[in-house]
Amino acid sequence: MKATLKLITYFVTNLIVLYLAMMFAGNFVVFGRLEILPFQALITTAFGLALAVTIVDLIVTDYNVKVPPERYIILEAIVNVAALYLLARTPIQNSVGIGIVAFWVAIVIGIVLSVVQFIAKQSIDAKRKMK
Repeated sequence: MKATLKLITYFVTNLIVLYLAMMFAGNFVVFGRLEILPFQALITTAFGLALAVTIVDLIVTDYNVKVPPERYIILEAIVNVAALYLLARTPIQNSVGIGIVAFWVAIVIGIVLSVVQFIAKQSIDAKRKMK
């Protein structure tokens, strides 16, 4: 899968998962600040997470690192959790506009993001192989 298509796929899946997290877990995840609209924070966070996973994916493919699929999803989960935690709990949050209650929220959302990203990537790869 090309890097641009992966970035777009990751961005869209992140946007959907984070929006659902905002809707159903509003007590644990907050998007927006006084200066930043919730929608803007949602887009910025989704793009930041997509960029982090895409960069790791490019590093893995450029250096020909052989990673089995079951370990690759673990790598994606670690990157998603770390990126989400960094975006939400460091001074970057002043620019991004996301807040989480605790580290376990980043773990849960990161795992869900990784599973959805993996499913989306596999389905797009399968459709591209059929052509």
